[in-house]
Amino acid sequence: MVATRASSFFIFFCFSASFLFSILALPSAVSYLRPEWVAMVVIYWVIKSPAKVGVVVAWSSGLVLDILEGNLLGVNALSLAVVAYLVLIMHQRIKLFPLIQQSFTVFLVVGIHLMIGHLIRNVVGDSVSGMAYLFPAFTSAVIWPVLYLFIDKVTLKLR
Repeated sequence: MVATRASSFFIFFCFSASFLFSILALPSAVSYLRPEWVAMVVIYWVIKSPAKVGVVVAWSSGLVLDILEGNLLGVNALSLAVVAYLVLIMHQRIKLFPLIQQSFTVFLVVGIHLMIGHLIRNVVGDSVSGMAYLFPAFTSAVIWPVLYLFIDKVTLKLR
């Protein structure tokens, strides 16, 4: 029971750190390259602990992210819920992938997350032209192996 509480606390800590990194101020020259930290944490914990982190946790963290970023309420909630559902469907297969293949999967899933947000913003009238909104999918895929190994190592130390 103590191990379950510690892991739940660590999951909460990971989400809190991802919120912090998501709202961290970056220079405007590189702000469009900011990785999707919350989406990557959702992907990680849905792969590692699908019983604790699923669609509802992803939706809730999306609402928190919408509030923190000042976005249209529900955009990140919907897209992160879709991300969690997609990863939940194939989490057993993703676990077996090597890290490079997992990075490609993260690229696709985060790309879907960004496309859903872009579609909703276009429907509402906040249109942005071009494909530059997909750059965070690439940086998320590049950072994925480091994040995955770091959280794995910390999780093993806490056990």
